[in-house]
Amino acid sequence: MSNNISYVAGENAASYEKARKYNLFSFANAPHKDYKPFFVDHADGIYVYDGAGKEYIDIASELVNVNIGFNNRHIIEAVQKQVERLAYIAPRHAFAEAGELSELLIEKIAPKNMKKVLFTLGGSEANEFAIRFVKAFTGRDKIFSKYESYHGSTYGASSLTGESERASLFPTIPGFIKYPAPHLYGYDIKFASEEEATKHFLSRLEYQIQQECPESVAAVFIESVTGSNGVYLYPKGYLKGVREICDKYGILMVCDEVMSGFLRTGEWFACQADGVEPDLITFAKGVNSAYAPLGGVLISEKIANYYEENAFTAGLTYNAHPLGVAAAIACIEEYFRLDVKGNVKKQEPLLKKKLAELKAKHPSVGDVRSVGLFGAIEFSYSKDHKDVIRKNAAGEPFLGNFITKLRNDYGILTMGGGSTIIVAPPLIINEAQLDEIFDRLDKAISEYADGLIK
Repeated sequence: MSNNISYVAGENAASYEKARKYNLFSFANAPHKDYKPFFVDHADGIYVYDGAGKEYIDIASELVNVNIGFNNRHIIEAVQKQVERLAYIAPRHAFAEAGELSELLIEKIAPKNMKKVLFTLGGSEANEFAIRFVKAFTGRDKIFSKYESYHGSTYGASSLTGESERASLFPTIPGFIKYPAPHLYGYDIKFASEEEATKHFLSRLEYQIQQECPESVAAVFIESVTGSNGVYLYPKGYLKGVREICDKYGILMVCDEVMSGFLRTGEWFACQADGVEPDLITFAKGVNSAYAPLGGVLISEKIANYYEENAFTAGLTYNAHPLGVAAAIACIEEYFRLDVKGNVKKQEPLLKKKLAELKAKHPSVGDVRSVGLFGAIEFSYSKDHKDVIRKNAAGEPFLGNFITKLRNDYGILTMGGGSTIIVAPPLIINEAQLDEIFDRLDKAISEYADGLIK
């Protein structure tokens, strides 16, 4: 099958050319004169259909955000009712749905120490406001976040982000400090146990905080599960150890759950699996499965109490947008009605098993990782040393070409970075659908990736 596939037919052809002519596309992997975006006509459940009617399985829930799947009628009808009653109101005002959603989050979903919610438009803005909160509350200026992290694309969130692409924003905002990521695959020290690794990485973090003067550090930001940089899972006890270090020095802990929240890992928030109560939790994506833009910050009691005595005067025009709020209420209702948590727990061992089988079979699969329905496949020349595959046989970028091949030849949509693809399907997926996904992945890896291993 050729990679030069037409994604459009009939009336969609004119729409495709209009989009190419007038749109500047996000996350483009080529100069726009050469960029040929994938054209989507509609979607349903875990499936996406292009402009020519071809069906694809979305194994990354788009950007790990369409947790409930596409075309959920309950959410669609909730948004329709909301737009008819109250399509928009400024975020300084109260409205019924905002109070209902806040109560739902605080009383039924969030860790017990959370007492208030600030709604934003998305995850980047949630982290921007979290930066404001920690600086205002502590009166301190420095903020720690780890390498191999992603916290968003706005200026403050990009300064939090610990990946090489952030260099395009230099000079970043002063006071943002990076610490080593506790990711074990390919690390230059081989530990006897996860507990030994945890001790090592926590010791390095604490040393760095001490050298930066703890009294000047406002917060440590951390993804509860490393997301788009490869779904890295922390060694046992690490997240709890970060909480203890923060408590020792009066530093706030912020858990970024934009990607890992809302049952993606099998818990409402990934930090809950470790019994960790952060001072702030940032969220977006799965809160309403992207049926309308929404994000937010869950605020602990001690920070909420600060704002009982101090005004919070910042905001954005579309914070707490009623359509996003209405979609979130309906989405959470569907999580409960469909027992999505139960389904994630049911499918989790199958996902782990399927990933392990790929690693055992294919010489190009260096490592696999997963928790809940949040997984990754990392391609490497070695299973021991993380000698990652960057180029294909023609000297072209491996990952981008592989993702294109998965889409065009195997009907799989996914995302990735470096040498890693994400496997994070909608949380409504069933066993037969997982089997089909891995049958296609198995064939694609055999054809395209394994031949690169000498």
